[in-house]
Order: sequence, then structure tokens, then C-alpha cells
Amino acid sequence: MSRAALARLVLGLAVAVCAAAAVFTLVTAQVPATPAPAPGPGPAAALAEVAAPPTGERVVVQRVVDAVTFDARLSDGGGVVRVRALGVQPPGACYGEQATAFASRVLARRAVILVAGVGPGTDRFDRRLASVALDGGGDYAVLAAEAGIARAYAADAAPAAMPAVRAAQDRARLAERGVWGQPCRGAENPPGAAAGTTSTTAPATGTP
Repeated sequence: MSRAALARLVLGLAVAVCAAAAVFTLVTAQVPATPAPAPGPGPAAALAEVAAPPTGERVVVQRVVDAVTFDARLSDGGGVVRVRALGVQPPGACYGEQATAFASRVLARRAVILVAGVGPGTDRFDRRLASVALDGGGDYAVLAAEAGIARAYAADAAPAAMPAVRAAQDRARLAERGVWGQPCRGAENPPGAAAGTTSTTAPATGTP
């Protein structure tokens, strides 16, 4: 092979290599790289989100009126408001005194968080209507239903909160705790009481 032919062969190979490199560069430039997935929250962050207290107003309970009603002092040092806890109602006259005593042990002089319900802010007795979360965690309505000192009551409560309250009430009924045990057996009035006996506790819409 002559030198001229060899030179033409080398030149051709060089041109082919350059052309292939240019095509590869063009193709790879037009195909966007797959972005790396954004890292999700770590276990600690997820746990903190689950354990975060509900958003609401922190107050301190001054006096318990019945199983679902109490007086609370506002966090800004202001006046005292009467609160009616959503999600539950008093058990009735048959277990009213015991229910009030239980609520006093749980709530009196303790800090709680008030979370507005889905209905009006107050009732006709000017009681503030709110779900009540214990400052250390936990829904008071669920605790009261679990202990059998209050009955599930959905009016004005957030619908999402009621399944847990009803489930707690079912467990109390099966275990015959509180109003579900002797002597009440779920009745509002004591055995032998005349029909229509007035409850000694404030009902959901009764006097404060």
C-alpha cells in the first residue's frame, strides 16, 4: 500500500471516530438524567410528627362540674371559661357522682389543650365546645369512654375522632366498667328510680 493510500485510510478512521463521538454526545445530552429521589423524613422526624401534640389552646382546669364540663383558666392569665368536652356525654344519674369524681382526679388543676370542634364554638349555656387533649398526651373523650364514666356522643365532635371513642366505649361495656357494670347496667337512672327522674349531672345540652 502506498503512503498516500495509507494516509487516506488513517484520515478516514479518524473522521469516523470523531463522528461517532459527536453522535454519542448529542444523544446523551438529549436524554435527561433520572433525578435521584428526594430523601424522606428519617424515623426520628416521623415519630416526632406522630407524637406532636394537637394544635389548640392550652388552659388549666380550675374546677370539674361533671364528667364532661369544667371551668378552665386561659393561658394568657385572663378569665375563667366553662368548657364542655366534645365526643362524650355524662353517664346519667346512676353513675353521675362517680363519673364526676373520676373526672376531677384526671382533670382538676391539670393543663389541657382545647381543640375546636366542627360545629358552633359555644352552646346555649355559653359553654365553650372543644375536644380536650391531656397535656401529657391522650384524648379525654377516649379516656372517659374507656373508664365507663361517659357515653360516646358525636354532636359537634370531629367525625374522625369518634371511632376511637366508640371503640373505647365498647371495651368498657364488655368489661362492665363504670356505668356499664353493677348496679347501673348502662341505665341512666338508678334501679328502682321512677321513670323520668332528672339526672344529677349536666347532660350534653343541659344546665351547666
